[in-house]
Amino acid sequence: MKALIKILAVISVVISSAVFAHVNLEKSSPSDNAMLMTSPEELTLKFSKEVRLVKVSLKNKQGKKVKFGFQPSKEASSEFSWKLPQLAPANYIVDVTFLGKDGHKMKDKFGFMVH
Repeated sequence: MKALIKILAVISVVISSAVFAHVNLEKSSPSDNAMLMTSPEELTLKFSKEVRLVKVSLKNKQGKKVKFGFQPSKEASSEFSWKLPQLAPANYIVDVTFLGKDGHKMKDKFGFMVH
């Protein structure tokens, strides 16, 4: 009986950790794989739960970073937005590193194209 209780306790901890850590990027603008005819005016990220952003980088396919004023967030939020400079026609990658409420570090990335 003690062994069963220990097993159930371990399972409950593992499941609850996975549930609390499961935060994802629900939506972005531009969206993943978007093909845009003009440069986007903003970069917007919307998460399934509140997070703190550690790093957000925007690079072209050659790895050249685009500066847009990102600063790590001190306060948790589920939505973030920045004005973007005029982007030249190219493929772009956005890399995102964020922390959930429990301090769990997660990453995501998506890409888009400006014609």
